Amino acid sequence: MPEKWRLEESRYGYTDQFLRHRIDRCRTANGLIVEPYHVLEFADWINVVAVTEGLDLLLVREYRHASGELVIGLPGGIVDDADRLDVGPGSDAAARRELREETGGTAARWDEIACVWANPATQTNKVWSYLATGVRISHDTDFDANEDIELVPVPIGEAFARLHRREYMMQGLHVAALFAAEAFLRGRDDEDLADIRHAITGA
Repeated sequence: MPEKWRLEESRYGYTDQFLRHRIDRCRTANGLIVEPYHVLEFADWINVVAVTEGLDLLLVREYRHASGELVIGLPGGIVDDADRLDVGPGSDAAARRELREETGGTAARWDEIACVWANPATQTNKVWSYLATGVRISHDTDFDANEDIELVPVPIGEAFARLHRREYMMQGLHVAALFAAEAFLRGRDDEDLADIRHAITGA
């Protein structure tokens, strides 16, 4: 069975409000020194699979600079200081905030559907995904200064059909959240989720 590495030394090469770049010296179980090993410390992230009362999936389109493209995806963002005490199993503070800020939406029901590592090889953060149902657009959006976001409602059956046909080029963790939502819905028999489940799965 693999064993954990031993951390022998650690220093920070760069820090700002978004991330900290850590440089580690590690020793493997068989004595090999791994140096430098670069680690990026991020806040946890959240994604929201948001479904309206009219059975639209709320997607958002915005410019993503590393790709140089306008990219479609899920509402979401980081767990900020105001949310930090609430993050964890069963908590949706950051998800509620991001849904409201990016879409103006509020949801009747929230279900945590996944928690995964963003990239455990080089990043410290986890990604929490939530299914928000019975969403109504009830507030004005409240974008960050550098955000310019287009709301893209898509009938949920059509959205998942396009997902299965691999027509969406989106962030991989958003794809994972959508498939987690589908798996969650297939495993539930809640009456208030029946219309959504039927729209996606036909069952």
